[in-house]
Amino acid sequence: MNLKKTIAILQKISPKLTAKIAFQFISKPKNREMRSFEKLTIDTAEKSSFKFKKFNIKVFKWGSGMKKALVVHGWGGRAANFGAIIPKLMDNGYEITGFDAPCHGASTKRKTSFFEISDVVKLFLQKEKYDLVITHSMGSAFALLAMSNLKYKINQIIVLTTPNRFLEFIGAAVLHFGLTPKTTKLLIDKVRKTSGYEPMTLKTSEFIKNVEIKLITFIHDKTDKIIAINTSKKVSKSIKTSDFIEIEGTGHFKMLWSKKVVELITDLTSDNGNLLA
Repeated sequence: MNLKKTIAILQKISPKLTAKIAFQFISKPKNREMRSFEKLTIDTAEKSSFKFKKFNIKVFKWGSGMKKALVVHGWGGRAANFGAIIPKLMDNGYEITGFDAPCHGASTKRKTSFFEISDVVKLFLQKEKYDLVITHSMGSAFALLAMSNLKYKINQIIVLTTPNRFLEFIGAAVLHFGLTPKTTKLLIDKVRKTSGYEPMTLKTSEFIKNVEIKLITFIHDKTDKIIAINTSKKVSKSIKTSDFIEIEGTGHFKMLWSKKVVELITDLTSDNGNLLA
């Protein structure tokens, strides 16, 4: 019997238990194995760690430039995902900080709320003033939520895809398990109670309005099968200082080491390409 058939039967018996199982699914990301270039990047980093709740958060630093950059990976990702981009940022005079979020990469593995990632980003933003933040996927929403809460001011942000509504993330579990409306409501209730946020109304396009940004660039593959390009476009249209670059042939994850994207980021963060430098 496949998963959806099992869940369909379980939902008839106990929608509450089914919602709990779905909540576990969105609380424990699947970590991808590091590629060889990602491992090399991690090997060259200055490593440290700090305690956050019951997690040991691994932190990585590269370069010694005068400008400071923070990279924020997506759900199921890790700091090493920026392995092809980090050397270019170093060449452009940046000191780069990255971290493995709770239950991600080399940080402690235990159940997490995706909102805890935003809380960790907030800690970095409070400790350091960054000139540049580069985000990927759900990490974009996490970072912009943190910046919104702080009413953060920043020179430049580069967004490598972003969802708009947090319900889109919950929707992945709904589709994966084939949840009924009743079970979905119970799942949303559980997210609401455990996080303190209202998932029905959370939108990245609203977070971004509380952030003072001189320049923000969105890069999204039009054939992205994980996050539809229209979601990034909605967020981009909500802020006047944004630029949107539509690409093709990189997909959702491959874009992180795509030659095309790496070149775009190199140009955007160079003294010549970045008018704010």
